[in-house]
Amino acid sequence: MSHIAPVSPRPAATLVLLRSGAAGLEVLLTHRPTTMAFAPDMHVFPGGRVDVADADPRLDARSAIDGQAAAVAMGGDLAPTAALAAHVAAIREAFEEVGVLLADHDATATDLAAARARLLDEPDAFPAIADALDLRLRTDLLVPLSRWVTPPSMARRFDARFFAAAFPADAAVTLVGAEVAAQSWQRPIDALESMAAGELGMWLPTSTTLTQLLHASSIDEVRERMAPGRLGNVVVEDVAADVTRIEMPAGGGVAGQPVNAYLVGRARWVLVDPGDATGEALDRAVGVASSRGGRIVAVALTQADPDHAAGAEAIADQLSVPVFVGSGGSRHLPYVARELRNGEIVDMGDVALRVVATPGPRPDHVAYVVGEGSAVITGDLDGVRGARSILGPPDEAAWQRSVAALRSVAPGAPWLNGHPRTFAPSGDRP
Repeated sequence: MSHIAPVSPRPAATLVLLRSGAAGLEVLLTHRPTTMAFAPDMHVFPGGRVDVADADPRLDARSAIDGQAAAVAMGGDLAPTAALAAHVAAIREAFEEVGVLLADHDATATDLAAARARLLDEPDAFPAIADALDLRLRTDLLVPLSRWVTPPSMARRFDARFFAAAFPADAAVTLVGAEVAAQSWQRPIDALESMAAGELGMWLPTSTTLTQLLHASSIDEVRERMAPGRLGNVVVEDVAADVTRIEMPAGGGVAGQPVNAYLVGRARWVLVDPGDATGEALDRAVGVASSRGGRIVAVALTQADPDHAAGAEAIADQLSVPVFVGSGGSRHLPYVARELRNGEIVDMGDVALRVVATPGPRPDHVAYVVGEGSAVITGDLDGVRGARSILGPPDEAAWQRSVAALRSVAPGAPWLNGHPRTFAPSGDRP
């Protein structure tokens, strides 16, 4: 039997432009034509691959921040040259696709239109254009958000870095070329609801970013609350009978936001809360199951928050396994996930998981009792939540009822929490 090696992912950059609207923060979405070879008919943010020219020293000299600052801002997992090139690529792609140039300059509208036309014809021309227009690239205005690695099963793969930036007050969106058919400004909730209604097509990185921005009020809040931190390591530890914890360092794709995923089983494993979409942690989970003579047969989520759910689709796609989520949790997911009822048993693995509905952190939140009650996987019920997330208001009364209900269902069972307790809790309920 022949095996085709996965395609290596190409570096890419995406820019989420934000503005204040009458009813709250809005994001700019572009609609890709149905004729595109990659992501046809999808609604996305401006972005594309990082070109060799994006690392040109002439652009480094024109950047408001240097490579070291860019690397630190992104969590420290990229070399300075690559980190700054990702910032530059995000600015260039926004200029190409929607005509928004995050740079200080004295160029006329005619000059900018000519430069953009040249850039569309000559992808490597940005350094020369920056020199001709005497641009100062406002890389300091970009807020790094997350990292997404396209699953190995896809023919075209990208290692994409997502950034956010405020839409300049004097800018206007213009569409030129063949990559964008239309654009719209939408509140994150409106875009997600349109996706749920089948009106907008989106891939997971886009819908997840919208979910991460649901409760954001400004770019300043995004910078303060969501910007990446130092990337940690993947940590594997056996924590209970038939349960292995995999501490994933980038929940929701955000460096410095660790999440605890759990492998439950002996040979047929259920993977709970694979929230890291960056690739290494997911590969480690698959490798642990394989090294112990088994395989992952299902993914189960305690909730659909990005820091718990972001890696689920990649695993499901890679291994052709189902994803389970609590009641209502699938609404803003762009893939099929089976919703679970209170008391239901997830029995695809060789160790059963009993579902306990535990609303409070989110309405769809569930916990999983392992086997006959040897442990309980509790998600965020212990009060420690995503360290780099802007979360919606919890239902405190429901939270307290859920804690009591879970303790009555599995008295004395150790709680296996959703995040390492070394990170700041948002209120210790248990």
